[in-house]
Amino acid sequence: MPSTGLTGSLKTMSLPDLLQWAGSGRKTGTLSLKSGPLHKRIYFKDGAIIGSSSNDTREYLGQFMLSEGIITEQQLKDAFDLQAQTKVMLGRILVKKGLVSEAKVSEILRLKAEETIYSLFLWADSDFVFLESELPPGDQVLISIRVEDVLMEGLRRYDTSKKIRQVLPHNGVILRRTATPLPPDIASKAFPKRIYDMVDSRRSLGDITLETHASEYNVCQVLYVMVQKGYLEVGKGTAQTAARQPADSPQALMEAAKELIKSGDSEGALVILEKARRSTGKNPEMNALIQVAEEHFIDKAYRHYLPPKKIPVLKKPLESLVNQDLSPEEGFLVSRVNGSWDLRSIITISPLREVDALRAFKKLRERGIIDLVEAQAKTA
Repeated sequence: MPSTGLTGSLKTMSLPDLLQWAGSGRKTGTLSLKSGPLHKRIYFKDGAIIGSSSNDTREYLGQFMLSEGIITEQQLKDAFDLQAQTKVMLGRILVKKGLVSEAKVSEILRLKAEETIYSLFLWADSDFVFLESELPPGDQVLISIRVEDVLMEGLRRYDTSKKIRQVLPHNGVILRRTATPLPPDIASKAFPKRIYDMVDSRRSLGDITLETHASEYNVCQVLYVMVQKGYLEVGKGTAQTAARQPADSPQALMEAAKELIKSGDSEGALVILEKARRSTGKNPEMNALIQVAEEHFIDKAYRHYLPPKKIPVLKKPLESLVNQDLSPEEGFLVSRVNGSWDLRSIITISPLREVDALRAFKKLRERGIIDLVEAQAKTA
């Protein structure tokens, strides 16, 4: 049983200080950090970083494969279908199907581990605990990175992120192309070119991030450079965001949420709790209540109004939805409704958390944009 070592908050001990503490002390164990629903871990052995893990959907192996253009969403769906039957790890399935080499899987897993670590430098607040001698699971692909190297890159990203947010302050920003075309050295690179092609004076930053299956930082970095060099500019319009409501007492909001959960309205509880979290910040009791409400909502959604095996179909032509004021999440899901993938499949290949995808699907159905139909039986 691992023993608990250092505990605290990033407000009182920064991530760079934590990493230096583990590195200089040649620590072996797991640094566990939580922020809201997100839970990330960094693994150390003798002071070196040997791996990381995350429950952020965007940091899963399949999402990295999609963002790198290595596989398609259809291939990822097929691999998940096979994984559900065989319980074999996703990377091994992709190798066995001939979609990627073992060397490439190892390379992406290393990249995934590094991105999880670097993303933590952008966390403003988080509780942490260091579990002495606890090492990653046996199936974890191990890496070896010096703490000094992680600190240099992590702090560089932190500084860059602050500059980016001065130009791209929120995910509702809409960009447009200028008369200056992309130079060949950028246009020849797949990822920047793909992002540039998505800029159409209509998609928001949030839309583009979801569409690429990439991390918000990587997408913003590319767009920021293109704005700085004059290939893109920030448009005057922004995607609409919900107005922040006046804050009530956090305790009163939590009590109201508990009553809604008891009455079966877990989604109403989530709305209240999200409002409370915006106004109060970190609150362990509130985070625990949000997790309960999310679990209740997921269970109820699948049992009552979003059966996972049903096929979503559009009730309106896709081109007519441009003026429907869809959120980035709704827009992403709508674009994957093809009349053959079931609800579960679309949620599985998406970069959204399960609860967020289900809430978006519920809104789409309530607004009459989609319907759910039974899958057609396959004929021999």
